[in-house]
Amino acid sequence: MKKPFNPFSVSALADELDLFISECSQWLEANSHHIVRGCAGIAVTLILFLLLLLVLRKAVVPLIARKRPSTAETIRAVSVPFSLLLLWSGLSVSADLMNLPDRLDLALDKVFCALMIFTVLTLVLHGVRCTAEILTERFLRKDPDAYGMNKLLLDLSHSLIRLGAWSLAVFFILQNVFRMNVTHLLVSAGVLGLAVAFAAQNTVANLFGAFSILGCKLFKVGDWIRVNKTEGIVERIGFRSVRIRAFEGRLIDIPNRLIADSQVENFSNREYWREHFTFGLVYQTGHEKIELARSILQETGRDLADLLAPGRPVRFDFLQMDPSSLNVDGYVWFRVSDWYAMRSARGRFNSEVLRRFNEAGLEFAYPTSTVFLREEKSPADSPDRPDSSPKR
Repeated sequence: MKKPFNPFSVSALADELDLFISECSQWLEANSHHIVRGCAGIAVTLILFLLLLLVLRKAVVPLIARKRPSTAETIRAVSVPFSLLLLWSGLSVSADLMNLPDRLDLALDKVFCALMIFTVLTLVLHGVRCTAEILTERFLRKDPDAYGMNKLLLDLSHSLIRLGAWSLAVFFILQNVFRMNVTHLLVSAGVLGLAVAFAAQNTVANLFGAFSILGCKLFKVGDWIRVNKTEGIVERIGFRSVRIRAFEGRLIDIPNRLIADSQVENFSNREYWREHFTFGLVYQTGHEKIELARSILQETGRDLADLLAPGRPVRFDFLQMDPSSLNVDGYVWFRVSDWYAMRSARGRFNSEVLRRFNEAGLEFAYPTSTVFLREEKSPADSPDRPDSSPKR
């Protein structure tokens, strides 16, 4: 009676290898015409695989992309797994045409079965991913904040589904195709999962930090923010970190857990922009002209009401006398949230003030200093000295 194959026995492995080589030698001698048919089938399969992939990528996708870009992206994503299904099927049929030895034929059947399962799973996951992205774009396009939150949830859900599906596929193939006992593997996976859970505390914290950022709508991609001493434009919000492009060009990656525990300033979400103005007049300016300057500044604000935030009146006062100027200063609340728009509004306000000050004859001061020299007599020429009498 033949003993069952034990993969952990070196002698059994050697016996099986010798038997396999002997069977292959007998097969090569007796099945030359079957080998030719199988090789022809492999060649035809490879040609059909390349043609199908080329037609899908170079003809079908560009044709559909003109009217339905989302559908074209879906076809592009599933073109490779779909073509691989044809490849595995053709190779399996070609292997059957070769009339292979029983052991090799059984092993190849198991391999092709596993490849078919993996390919079908990849095809399904690609289809689910593309469908979810299309629905997300269609229903959440008008709400960027909701889009960001749902995009992150979509990425997380897809990652979890993909991990679970691949794990189930591996265990299914090992148990049902290769007839292996996966109980020990499941126990080992449980122990490994527990160890990974302890080691991934920061990863979990970063994940919850991402949900905190998007759930509380602290900021979104494209916002100008400051986190501690880091300031720039948000380029990406991911599971682990937020990427910020600093204004000098540096790309900064900050873990989500640090952002969740830090003070975050979002300059893009401001309703208005408060700017401080100081206009210095020369010291020769009289009291009447100081009051005229104040009224001009406040009238300028009223005339440029389209720039100002509602409920924030413009007010300027004469508050300080600097060493070289009489300062009239105040605050203006511009109804802008963008930095470039603020600079444009400030420039428009300054230009109008300059024009009106010039028309009113008001002069701006610049840093100057005046030195007064007092002429005094020398002590040697003083008449009170005893030896200061004229010489005879």
